[in-house]
Amino acid sequence: MTVEWNSFFSRRTKKISGSQIRQFFALTERPEVISFAGGFPDNTYFPQTEISNSLASLVHADTKQALQYSPTEGSYDLRKVLCEKMSRDGKLCETSSLIITNGSQQGLDMLGKVLINPGDPVLVEEPAYIGGMSAFKSYGGNTVGVDMDEEGPIPSSMEQTLKQHSGIEKRPKIFYTVPNFQNPTGITTSLKRRFEILAIASRYNLIIIEDNPYGDLYYDQDVPLSYKALDREGRVIYLGSYSKILIPGIRIGWLAGPGPIIEKVSMVKQTADLCSSSLGQQLAYRLTREGYVDKHIARLRQLYRVKRDTMLKAMEQHFPAGIKFSKPGGGFFIWVNFPSYYPGSRELLDLALQQNVAFVHGEGFSSQGGGLRSARFSFSQPSIDDIRFGIKILGEIFWEIEAGCTVQLAGQQF
Repeated sequence: MTVEWNSFFSRRTKKISGSQIRQFFALTERPEVISFAGGFPDNTYFPQTEISNSLASLVHADTKQALQYSPTEGSYDLRKVLCEKMSRDGKLCETSSLIITNGSQQGLDMLGKVLINPGDPVLVEEPAYIGGMSAFKSYGGNTVGVDMDEEGPIPSSMEQTLKQHSGIEKRPKIFYTVPNFQNPTGITTSLKRRFEILAIASRYNLIIIEDNPYGDLYYDQDVPLSYKALDREGRVIYLGSYSKILIPGIRIGWLAGPGPIIEKVSMVKQTADLCSSSLGQQLAYRLTREGYVDKHIARLRQLYRVKRDTMLKAMEQHFPAGIKFSKPGGGFFIWVNFPSYYPGSRELLDLALQQNVAFVHGEGFSSQGGGLRSARFSFSQPSIDDIRFGIKILGEIFWEIEAGCTVQLAGQQF
């Protein structure tokens, strides 16, 4: 008889939902589509020659470390060099308090597994990174949004939410944040706000999960000190990644935190994959140790700054004045808000796709049903010419909508 697979799945799978961003991957492979959807690095910026030379050398000269299993915690050499980097940035770290992960996304998944019970409320930014929310929801967490403004999460919103849950058995114990050039808004949390959020976390005994894939990619000025650097109570868990600053294909990230967290995460990792890629770790270590990664980041800052400026200028030139958008100081993303009289961003996306332009509508980034007239635009992957042309096409679509709405609104006045 035919297998009814739904009857075999665990109850947990009902909590798992696919990412709307991943749904656009196929679009990015179609040459006729200009995609502002995926937050991918630019393929043409990958350091192919340096990676090729380093890999060849590793395979021939360092076979044991590069091709054999590594410890679950990761290569000692890589962890040591990452701790040195974090200490230079003000994030004090010891090798024993850092574990290598398969990208920061695995870190989020493992933290969900060791920290979240079904029904636990988890504080997130509103809007928030889809991958973080999905990881927490897959273990039964209920994401609860903390409103943001141009300085980051609003302390009064966080405190109000915490007070609402104070008399409930399941109170929030985690706050997840992307403080630098946030995905999806591009907002960077100010230093003042970071102190305020840490103070609230102390009062309500919250753990802060600080996800920082974009902090090195600043285009105007360096980012404020991290939560990890400001933490004096051991309540911050820090996630980093090579995906945006080197290449995503090696899937090397890291998680730094207090000893009890590292111990539990290490146990969970043993059951998941035993260890991360030895070859990827040795490649990351060699290129970091030799100073190449820092040089590459400096180059990326210049290249992505031009793309950001190009998209902002094109939006200012082609979008109607009623459309508002963020002006990020780094990272990959611009958050766009459409007027209330516009169709929803899903409908706008359908119109854009008819003209072979893609972006991500905002609903998936909301923990509480928002984002209906918001969208995320990524400037990292398309070329300069495609950014200009794609935004021009969208501007024409939006101006047609603007004209139609103006006529409709005028008719309602009589």
